[in-house]
Amino acid sequence: MRLPKIAVNRPVSTLMAFVAVLVMGTVSYFFLPRDVLPNIELPSLTIITIYPGASAEEVEQQVTRPLERVLAGAQSMKKISSISRENVSLISLQFNWGTDVTDAANNARDLVELVKSDLPAEARQPYIMKLNNAMMPVVIYGITANESYPAIEKIIEDNISSPLRKVEGVGTVLYIAQPTREIRIEVDPFKMQAYHLSIARVTEALKLQNTSIPGGVIKTGDHDFSVKIPEASTSAEDIRKTVLSSVNGHIVRLADIATVTDDLKEKDEIARTNGTRAVALFVQKQSGANTLQVYKAVSEAMTSIQKNLPNDVQVKEIINSAEVINKSLGNLSETLWYAAFFVIIVVIAFLREWRSSLIVIVTIPFSLIVAFIMMYALGYTINIFSMMALVIAIGMVVDDAIVVIENISRHIEKGSRPREAAIFATMEMGRAIVASTLTIVAVFIPMFFIGGIVGIMFKQLAVITTVTMLASLVTALSLTPMLASVLLKPVRLKKETRFYKASERFLQRFENGYHRSLRWAIHNRYLLIVIVLIISAITIWQATLLGTDYIPEFDAGDVVAVIETEPGTSAEETERIAMKVEEIFRREIPEQVSSYTIAGQTEKGILTTISFAEGKNVATIGAHLVLPENRRRSAAEIAEAVRKQIAQIPEIEKFHVTGGSMLSSALLGNVKPIEIKITGNNIPVMTATAEKIREAMNSDPIFSGVESSADQGTLELQIHIDQDRASELGLNTALISLQVRQALYGADAGELQEEGDDYNLVVRYKKENRRQADDLKNIMISTLTGKMVPLSYVAEISQEKGLTEIRRESQQRIVKVMASVNGVSLSEAADHARKIVSQTDIPENVSVEVAGQVSDQKESFNNLWLIFVLGTLMVYMIMASQFESMKDPFIILFAIPFGLIGIVWAFRITGLTLSVVTFIGMIMLLGIVVRNGIILVDYTNLLLQRDLPLEEAVTQAGQSRLRPVLMTS
Repeated sequence: MRLPKIAVNRPVSTLMAFVAVLVMGTVSYFFLPRDVLPNIELPSLTIITIYPGASAEEVEQQVTRPLERVLAGAQSMKKISSISRENVSLISLQFNWGTDVTDAANNARDLVELVKSDLPAEARQPYIMKLNNAMMPVVIYGITANESYPAIEKIIEDNISSPLRKVEGVGTVLYIAQPTREIRIEVDPFKMQAYHLSIARVTEALKLQNTSIPGGVIKTGDHDFSVKIPEASTSAEDIRKTVLSSVNGHIVRLADIATVTDDLKEKDEIARTNGTRAVALFVQKQSGANTLQVYKAVSEAMTSIQKNLPNDVQVKEIINSAEVINKSLGNLSETLWYAAFFVIIVVIAFLREWRSSLIVIVTIPFSLIVAFIMMYALGYTINIFSMMALVIAIGMVVDDAIVVIENISRHIEKGSRPREAAIFATMEMGRAIVASTLTIVAVFIPMFFIGGIVGIMFKQLAVITTVTMLASLVTALSLTPMLASVLLKPVRLKKETRFYKASERFLQRFENGYHRSLRWAIHNRYLLIVIVLIISAITIWQATLLGTDYIPEFDAGDVVAVIETEPGTSAEETERIAMKVEEIFRREIPEQVSSYTIAGQTEKGILTTISFAEGKNVATIGAHLVLPENRRRSAAEIAEAVRKQIAQIPEIEKFHVTGGSMLSSALLGNVKPIEIKITGNNIPVMTATAEKIREAMNSDPIFSGVESSADQGTLELQIHIDQDRASELGLNTALISLQVRQALYGADAGELQEEGDDYNLVVRYKKENRRQADDLKNIMISTLTGKMVPLSYVAEISQEKGLTEIRRESQQRIVKVMASVNGVSLSEAADHARKIVSQTDIPENVSVEVAGQVSDQKESFNNLWLIFVLGTLMVYMIMASQFESMKDPFIILFAIPFGLIGIVWAFRITGLTLSVVTFIGMIMLLGIVVRNGIILVDYTNLLLQRDLPLEEAVTQAGQSRLRPVLMTS
């Protein structure tokens, strides 16, 4: 090992190399993006297809099933599932870990193209969405207006969205609940009948009237003139004059059978901010962009934008991701500084000499700074996991330097000159510190090969910790001996203070006491083994009582309630009920800074793409709180208080309230803590089974927000066509269905161009002719001969209950019972759920499985146990190579059970549960507990090579290595 000798002999070169690293690391730090989480792209795709006006069963039959059939053949696909709701189909594809999601998306897009022609003409183009943390909005704004409200969409698009899209790092700007201008043409069905017109004829006439066809070119020799025939309609008045037909010499115009209104489009999406109707604006960043920089740039741009808006248009910030990032990283930075402070205190307390202490302390920045260079090179961000890695590493980066400097000081005290002592003492401990550092690295290596959410969350932590530990090893073998050779003084020049003498006497007494206890342990080994076995047995019993959780919630100050009213409830009625929840929020949450409400169903499924619930009978009410240090209650406690009040609103059929972070909710997706999955062939039987389980869970106080995907359904008016009568008139199901849809939902009749903007023309029945159930019978159906007959002539209409949501997995229908958990660990809640299932009478051909986050937890824990086993195996192999012995590593590995004993009792005393995060901490402890053992065993072997008796070698090694072991611990 020549590195210590080279560093000591070339101090200037060594110093310059480390200064260069320090400069590069500092520059890298300032260029690193900041975010809460690492750049996460889950191996899954969501295909969203909007089918306006369709029921859940129509969406399933006509959209979801055809898409599922082709998408089931996607490459590397692990699982396919879907949800069909009114107006929207959601298909989720989960792929094997390691799949290139971009390639998977391209493959899915090609498969969708194969079946696109089979989808209904009214269905929108399927939208394929990748899932990553860039989807979460950087900032959400609420925009309100008074006089400018009718024109707010154009104001937002031209004056707000367009400038924001130009801001560097901004990816997408979405807005919902904006009033959209529309030219509404409402026809009178009886007048249409009198003139033998249908909606199809009206629509065709309007499209022909507003068609612009190039007329060609006239050449006059020296000039070419383009011939253009502009659209006939440039205003609502022009549209009213559109000629539809001629009856007995009388020209029939649109105004004769319809009213033409330049108005706002009827929508089922509603947004409210701070108790007022508003437009919600969501700003998303580009993948990989710096969230803090994007937020700052957007805020500055918005300040300029607001100066150019009409006086009555107000833009208020509702929530932003930057606050969460700053708070999270600020807390971890504070923890990092505290950790550094206590490390320095321990070093000074044990070394008691400023020169030695300074040498050890200097290794901290040099070791950590290398991590920033690596993070910049690999495209990492500064996030809670990278900061966590640095917090973990700061206590370990000094370990190698402590061992080296302590050994150098011991040799100097024995009379060696500092230069020779620096080289010899470092080389003497070189093998031990290399092996001990590699054991730490070995623990993290298996994390690189683990998939799932554990791999995503902790891969960066493993990489950063590994690089930092290797950097600390190089620093201990080069910079530490070089500085020691320059700064440390020979023993004859050292001045011992009174503090040094007093503390030295105390440490020597402690070492002597430890020496005596070691001799007692050796002479009473069998008694010691019995004591250890008793403690181990008690610990194993206590370990069985530990609760387990998945990913702990962190308090980012978000309280969110998602409510569902009776199926079939209009968006306006849902808003009215949501306002009652808003009142509860105002009364029960004085800590709130801002609030928002999103209700109803968006036309393009926008809410689904940003992890919000959608549906006419669904509303999301959220409040953002002041910082945790400025309130006495946690977000979870506030959520519990709100939950009790919402339960008293009779119109709400289902609801759940969460308190913590929107980001962690997005990370976990829409998976509830407990989901009971029911599969089978008979839907009514599955539904009845789900209802039994739901009722049992509702009676258990540990469950809240219990809901079944197979609800009681919504009332539907179903049209049963008399095929014989229809055939006599030349009609079929498709023709009748199309005309019913045109009368109720409307038919696209082209666009009106005005000042460069296009406005949709929509033709449908007047509101008074589509308000009651009986109005359906009077819809006039046009036959192939032009004859008009009422719908009641060719069909019977009945009122029945239809499903509001249909879930499928592996192309089969399933029913789920879902619940949140109150006041207990996830493992305890899962035990309760399994007990309920075991006590429920399950019919034949029906299977029931407890799933949800508990399934994800089980998969993650299996991966973590695999990491633990692989890490232990790699640690053993490194130690066996170090000692050239198969026996010595087992001596060190016996320290691991004692570390686990400490973990179990720490959990029991503090009341913590075993989660993914605490499990990672347990795995890291594996490398730490063997590190001290390596130093002890290596030095024991060195004394044995010097012909000391075994007992003397063991006790002397323990006594002489006690101080560095205590310091590193």
